[in-house]
Amino acid sequence: MGRSVPEATIAIGRVRSMPFGRSRAEAAARQVRLIEAEGPDEVRAYALESLVEALTWSGESSQAVVPFIKLLRWWDVHPEHFDVGDQNILFWEFGWIVNDLCRNPDVPVERVERTLNDMERRFSLANRGMERVWSCRLEWELLRGGPQLEKTFTTWLTMPVDDEDSCPACHQEHHADYLIQIGDMEGAAAILQAAVASELTCSREPASMLSMLAWCYVEMGREEEAEAILPHTVAEMKAATSLSVLVAYARLFEVFARGDVVAMALDLVDKIVEGLATASPYARLETLRHLVAGTTCLVARGHGAQLVKQAESGLTVADSAPTLTDPAPTLADPGPVVAQPELADAEPGPTIAELAADVTAQASALTETFDRRHSTDVQAARLAQVMATQPTARPLVFVTKEIVPVSSDESAVPAETFEEPVNTMRVQAEHAFQAGDHAVAATLFRLAAAEAQSDGWLDSAGWCWAEAARNCQEIGQFREATHDYVEAQALLHASGVTLEEITPMFVAWAPMVRKHDYDTFVRLAEVDYPTPARPPGVEKMEEIMPAIFEASLLGSPLLRRYILSRALLRDALARVMATWGDTKDKELALKMAEESATRFSILGRTEDAAHAWWLAGNVAAQLSDKSADTNFAMAVQGFVSSGRRNRRFSTLASGDYATYLRSAGRTLESSDNITSWEDKDS
Repeated sequence: MGRSVPEATIAIGRVRSMPFGRSRAEAAARQVRLIEAEGPDEVRAYALESLVEALTWSGESSQAVVPFIKLLRWWDVHPEHFDVGDQNILFWEFGWIVNDLCRNPDVPVERVERTLNDMERRFSLANRGMERVWSCRLEWELLRGGPQLEKTFTTWLTMPVDDEDSCPACHQEHHADYLIQIGDMEGAAAILQAAVASELTCSREPASMLSMLAWCYVEMGREEEAEAILPHTVAEMKAATSLSVLVAYARLFEVFARGDVVAMALDLVDKIVEGLATASPYARLETLRHLVAGTTCLVARGHGAQLVKQAESGLTVADSAPTLTDPAPTLADPGPVVAQPELADAEPGPTIAELAADVTAQASALTETFDRRHSTDVQAARLAQVMATQPTARPLVFVTKEIVPVSSDESAVPAETFEEPVNTMRVQAEHAFQAGDHAVAATLFRLAAAEAQSDGWLDSAGWCWAEAARNCQEIGQFREATHDYVEAQALLHASGVTLEEITPMFVAWAPMVRKHDYDTFVRLAEVDYPTPARPPGVEKMEEIMPAIFEASLLGSPLLRRYILSRALLRDALARVMATWGDTKDKELALKMAEESATRFSILGRTEDAAHAWWLAGNVAAQLSDKSADTNFAMAVQGFVSSGRRNRRFSTLASGDYATYLRSAGRTLESSDNITSWEDKDS
């Protein structure tokens, strides 16, 4: 008898929590074979998607095509076995596959264009956002540099960034990449500056954008600006969770090499060489071009004879240098780091000049294969430009700050305030989290949850599940995060945690809720959680509201904390319901937003109240409810009252208010709710 749907789903989830590599790919393939043979059919899509993911991110993108074709055929025959999450992953992975076909010179032009057309057809039939399709088309035209490039870019730029199928951060980097290719370096830098300032993030951003911005500054001769962002760039590179940052590392190598920061440049070589082994052909070519540019400049500065020492552990450098690429802990290698051999024991490696000749030869060979496929000389022209790269006008100054590693001593972890035994897995999870390795931390927190639950500590197990969810959320693994939040809520509710304790979990969960997990979130958020004692005869918080103004109630710290928790939870719930609910849900969301705003105001939390009033105003406007007028006015007044730091929100809320009034044939000046919105700090 085959496994149940939950059993098979959990088994695949365990595979997806493994580190990327051959072991994970083989484990994913075993799950696919088992499900194809025994079922359940409801999980086959998830299994195939997990195999595509494992192969793609393990450097075997060409092998990922076969399971993806199986996935498409399964979708064509049995769409009923794809839930919303499966559909989202299917169309997201479509972009991976198409881009990898574009970047492989062994794939004929006709096949790439046929696949692009099929992608567009399928996205259209499924009513998906078309930005992802045109992003792939733009990638294709950038590779070829044909006459359709500008037209494709213009079409792509007009496409809305879809919430499910597009990445806003990658969208901005793609925009900058186009501007760089057409020679508009100033425009590219402006796009990247705005994206970084907006704090757009994903698994590889802002690391990749920062490396591109630093490169742009060097290219334009703006050394001081490059120096200013390099420490931030290095920090983000270390924290990036994506495996697709190889080109970003190569870009950083070129920046350091052109700026004569030799030790930092060469410290990156082993990381780059390791990545080249599994990179797609075009990622390899892009990486090699940055290596060509960097080594050319190092030779020009007189460093050509310097050796790149090669030891058993990989390429290292003779100079003493700050380490940028210390390996992060992995489940496959939890032991201590083995000391590097002494330089005297290391075998001499190539000189920088020899490395320059080698990477130039490799880049030339790859360039020829791409241009032959496209019948153009676009890549050859780019390589010629790279080979003429010049060092910076003066050496760059790069100052690193000492990074204190997280202690592996368990005594460094604060002890629990009760007699729960030390959970060694949780200690490792905390270390991984503090090191910024969210994927490993999520896996370790799940193991810690199992350990705590087996020992009978349900609340501790629940919090470990919640931590696992938060780490998944950080790296965009929303399906896994939802699963972990559900596990957390079940254990925490069973252990009797209070509303005050569990509210932060729902507040963190709310921003990632999508349509397919909407009902689950609402149901769990509306569960009755233990609350402090209330005045005699009062059964519900709503009945307390008329009496809240009594000092005797507000004078109780316990009751104040309860009121705040209730307001925060209802505010989070209102935002989710306003986004994904039907008309009836939106009406309830409006009521909850207004109640939360009132509670925040009573507690003196003016900024929180303003945000809640703003939400209430927008929901009321959607429902054509007259309360929108007052709600918007309260929001703007609240932002203004809370000072200069909320001026941006005041402006945005005022804009929404003005839009609402215009739709009613009125203006801000004609509103009865406007008194004085002057910012006293201005």
